[in-house]
Amino acid sequence: MKMAIIFEHDDLIKLQTPIIVEMWDRVMNTGSGKRKLNNEFTPEEINRIRQLYKVFYIWHFKKFGGTGIPKECHSMTIADYQLTERTVHFFATIN
Repeated sequence: MKMAIIFEHDDLIKLQTPIIVEMWDRVMNTGSGKRKLNNEFTPEEINRIRQLYKVFYIWHFKKFGGTGIPKECHSMTIADYQLTERTVHFFATIN
């Protein structure tokens, strides 16, 4: 059985998903960024990050009136939540 976390608007703000949206292209378009990403995450995790990036991108640029975060509740598996936290930390610290 998979467990999921239900997020409210304020919880999603604390998750700092804009960091992933802002840093994705920068990391993926540089050789050193890709190498660091490949050293930190497995290929399966990178594929999942890519899928989550697409969701976060839509949130931040195409929906929700420019706020970037859904006002209604949103669910996420615990594994996705943990991966998102790791990814945010990685992107926030990469040079």
